Amino acid sequence: MVDRVQRRAARGDERRSAETGRGPQARVPDPDEAWALLAVAFRPAAVTIVLLSALIVVTLVAANSDLTGTFGAIAASWLAIHQVPVTVDGTVLGVLPLIPTAGMVWAVARGCAGAVDVASSRRRVLRVVGAAVGGPLVITAISLAVIADASAVIALWPPNTLAAFGWVLFVHLLAAGLGVAVTMWPTWSADLPAWARNAVRPGLRAFTAIIGAGAALVTVSLLVEWSTVGGLLERGDGVVGLLGLTVLSVLYLPNVVIGAAAAAMGGTADIGNVSVSVFGNVGGSLPPLPVLGAVPDGAAGGAWPALLTIPLLIGVMLGRDSGRRVAGQEALFTVLAAAAGVGVVAAILGLVAGGELGAFGTVRITWWVFGGLTFAWLGFVGVITAVVIAWFRGRGADDDADEASTDEEEPHLPGEEEVPAIAAPVPDASPIPAGKAPGRVIDAELVEDPETPAGAAAPEDDEAQAEVVVDAEVEEDPVTTGSDASGEADHGAEGDLPRGSATPSD
Repeated sequence: MVDRVQRRAARGDERRSAETGRGPQARVPDPDEAWALLAVAFRPAAVTIVLLSALIVVTLVAANSDLTGTFGAIAASWLAIHQVPVTVDGTVLGVLPLIPTAGMVWAVARGCAGAVDVASSRRRVLRVVGAAVGGPLVITAISLAVIADASAVIALWPPNTLAAFGWVLFVHLLAAGLGVAVTMWPTWSADLPAWARNAVRPGLRAFTAIIGAGAALVTVSLLVEWSTVGGLLERGDGVVGLLGLTVLSVLYLPNVVIGAAAAAMGGTADIGNVSVSVFGNVGGSLPPLPVLGAVPDGAAGGAWPALLTIPLLIGVMLGRDSGRRVAGQEALFTVLAAAAGVGVVAAILGLVAGGELGAFGTVRITWWVFGGLTFAWLGFVGVITAVVIAWFRGRGADDDADEASTDEEEPHLPGEEEVPAIAAPVPDASPIPAGKAPGRVIDAELVEDPETPAGAAAPEDDEAQAEVVVDAEVEEDPVTTGSDASGEADHGAEGDLPRGSATPSD
């Protein structure tokens, strides 16, 4: 009897848990959600591995090499996409291109953004983020095992296991967070203060301007040093070598742009024993990569003050955007929040863009200097600009308030407005169209001829009809004299006729 009661109570608890969504049955996703989570976890990884396999096989065949160690090369490429240093024959390659990493971040973020919506629960969001991170970690474990097996055949050394898992976790967690944040932003932003919400768009504009300034500097330098770039491309020895150097230059172009942006903000970019800064350059040997022909030779000389106008203008732009979106003290908070966000992103990019480069030494962007100077420039100049804009806005508001108060105290009276002069208004007169006012006013009265019978028919000729219809009389206004009336008849809209004996007009 007791067992039966306990079983009934257990079934009741399970039923209530299923109805409220808090029991074990609610934690199990339905088939559609399970397929969506699997797609988030493994679709970007599967597409990436397929593309890597095709690229590596084509490269090996074009180089007339056998396919030994193909799987090891695919696994190492998977780790290289996530910025995990690769060691080949004792040479560490830690400076890895950022374009494949950016493509992976975009693919994962896009998949996570499509797997959630604005009304998604916290549990749903956590499941999507967990799937986006868990799938690549599984692929990373398999890749490490493949590399360990292939190291017995080819000169490929296994990387640091903790570093491999850490970089993969960082890349996919960042991508998943971006994708979910883009979709859930209308819901999440409601809980943020106004200055934090308004700091996102100005911060993005400032970051885009910094990267754009770096890209512009690299483009100008490549055009100036085009002969050096062409000489490096000629070392390819054939179409395959030329194509390979071109592809490598394009892949490493974002790394060079970030270095140029760091130098423009006042930082330093080092490539081995070569140092680049707006305050002066240190020469040395560079890897034979065509895109590195953009690195200038010699000292910057007197050009560094002109280059420092770049962060100054970007700070002014940030302060202007923030001052236009919010007013008062919140504008300062908006500027500082945007500057801090851009500084953190700049520091992360500076850290990712560098690494070991074998015999050439270390490629290093002083990431903390890059991030700190970015925050200092944008924060200091942006705050000053926001204060100036707020002052002008407050002054304009005070002027508008003064004008409004003046309008209220001294209203425009009808007598103060300019109106056309009139000689003598006629009461109860119908309005006369402009431009058609007569020079004289005739007071006419219709008089019936007593000689004509009331019922007689009107004569057919015009003269007889005129005698019957009109008996007019002209009078002069007794207030106005004859001379004044004649003068006003020429100039006014209403003139008086001279006094005299009036005779009926025929």
